[in-house]
This record gives sequence, structure tokens and C-alpha cells, in this order.
Amino acid sequence: MNNSLDYLAYPVIVSNHRQTTTFRKTLDFGHYISHKNRIQIVKPAVDTKPPMAHTHHILKLSKLQGEQRKIDKIEYENKQLCQKIANAHRGPATVDCWNEYFSKSLNRETRNRELVRITVENQGILKRLGDRKTYYDHRLSEIDWQNSRRYIRNTTKYLLCQDE
Repeated sequence: MNNSLDYLAYPVIVSNHRQTTTFRKTLDFGHYISHKNRIQIVKPAVDTKPPMAHTHHILKLSKLQGEQRKIDKIEYENKQLCQKIANAHRGPATVDCWNEYFSKSLNRETRNRELVRITVENQGILKRLGDRKTYYDHRLSEIDWQNSRRYIRNTTKYLLCQDE
């Protein structure tokens, strides 16, 4: 070994008798020689094998299951949309977004019957009015109106209208 580095590797001050520098030197020198022999025997070799492949790193089943669920959901939604499009093409053009409100009245039938009764009564009154003869003569009322206008014209200083 290199004697110039001995003072660094083997200190002079020793705490007990088992750590003597000469004994330690011989052991280290023996290990050094055996290591040197092993290095001389070694032949260069390159490991060309691929690294070990672990299947749980390559084939992730939970990821595949999640992807399959997504694909199934997309296919289901596509099927629903195709059915809606087919129904729209097949059937008549109708509005499918009516806000239908159903009356929740408890006396609906009663109100309908009352409405029908009132309508029938009104039609009867209208028929009776159409059948009646008038009590007054419209020619006489026209003459009376003209007389009253004439009296007003005669008694007023100014005319009521320009055309009269």
C-alpha cells in the first residue's frame, strides 16, 4: 500500500489493545489483495436482457374498467339520442316542451254546469227579444226628436252645431 497515506488511515492514538495498527494493516492489506485478484479475473460483460416486466405496471385493470364504463355510458346516451331523433322523424311535428297545467279545482263540474245553464238562459232571452214586436213607432219618435231640435234652435241665441 501507499506508505504516505498510512498516517491518515491508521491513527497513532489507539483507545484499546484490539485496535492496533499493525493488525488492522495486515487485515486491510489482505482484503485489498483479494479484491485486486477478483478485479483481474473479471471479464467485461454487457447485460442486454430487457428489465423484468411486471404485469401490474403494464396492464392496469382498474383503468381499463373505468374506460369501459365510460364507453358504455357514451353508447347508452348515443342510443337514447338516436331513438329521440328517430321518433322526431317518424312522428308528426309537435311541440314537446309544453308546460301543462291541470286545474286542481274541486268544483269544476259544478262551475261547468252553471256556465252551461247561464248560456242556455242567455240564448233563450236573446230569442225572446228577437221575437218581440216593439211598442213604439220609430217614425213618431224621429218626428218628436226633430220637433225638439227645432224648439231648441228657436229658443237659443247661438246655433248648437254649424250643420243644423
